[in-house]
Amino acid sequence: MNATWIKKIGFSALGAALATGTVAMAGPIGVTVDFSCSDGQGVKTGGGNVCTPNGPSSNTPIKSWSQGFTGSLGAGSVNTTFTGPGMDWSPAHGDPAPGLAAPPGGASNQTLTISVAGDYLFSFTGIDIGSNTDLGANAIKYYVYGYNQGTLVFEDADVYICTSANPCGPGITWYWVAGNSDLLTQLVITTEDISGTTYYDNLEVEAVPAPEPGSLFLLGTGLLGLAFVAFRKSRTANLTLHS
Repeated sequence: MNATWIKKIGFSALGAALATGTVAMAGPIGVTVDFSCSDGQGVKTGGGNVCTPNGPSSNTPIKSWSQGFTGSLGAGSVNTTFTGPGMDWSPAHGDPAPGLAAPPGGASNQTLTISVAGDYLFSFTGIDIGSNTDLGANAIKYYVYGYNQGTLVFEDADVYICTSANPCGPGITWYWVAGNSDLLTQLVITTEDISGTTYYDNLEVEAVPAPEPGSLFLLGTGLLGLAFVAFRKSRTANLTLHS
């Protein structure tokens, strides 16, 4: 096996890996979870689909929401689960309605945990968080944590909305919390509300096809081949200098 043949194998494997990887990683799909029954469905706290048949006419306790999409790797879904004092699906409140409403929790936290099902990673684009407080005080504080396979990738934490400098209310004032381009497997959004109802709407993510294991193997094989070629060249050069 000569160096030229090895080099051809290395570059061929690298080229195939990069080509496959490019196909696998291409085409992010923008998904806006607007909590509309035309786009998704929620599971009531008491069980059952909140959207059957067309959604209730009043606030309904809810524990999760799922919204589907289709990308280059087939079907996927954005899944959001809720924990804390209480989360309601609200047909009358949103940006625009419907949306989610969380009654005052005092020292307790409302938490939204977001993941994407299917062969996809995702990045967090942003979410609308609203408040109806008219105190002009530090009424709502939010924390955003993004994880990739359990590792903290980014955070936007301990931030107040509805401050004395930027008061909310008496109607609902919406505050856009922006994300970034980090690829995630899980996103956790927590709010602390002291006095007023907290509202959520328009969770935006970009689903990205995850690299296929075969692509990673080919990429590793290609890089290994290139490293071996470089080693052979270096060894041959050293032998020439010392001969």
